[in-house]
Amino acid sequence: MSERVFDRETLLDLTVNAIPLGMLLFFVVLFAVVTAGSDPIAWAVSQALLVVPFVVLAGTTYLTGRIIAESQKTGHSETATAIAAFATGERPGADDEE
Repeated sequence: MSERVFDRETLLDLTVNAIPLGMLLFFVVLFAVVTAGSDPIAWAVSQALLVVPFVVLAGTTYLTGRIIAESQKTGHSETATAIAAFATGERPGADDEE
């Protein structure tokens, strides 16, 4: 059997984001139905204002879950290290060159 990325405890930690994701998804569907015949630009803007935060929150939730799962298993997270290196502009292994 394949190893799961998230265990039960990690999934419980991440359920906090299920309600905001569900609310955003509800409003995407609601505005798609209600504003279906209106101005296409207004429809696109209203959808973008909901879809972009949904995607960002879903991605952040996934990355956070990976960091939590890696930290629980090994005490260290390679994902967190990679994100920190990307955010600060450092190259991985740059310390070895000195």
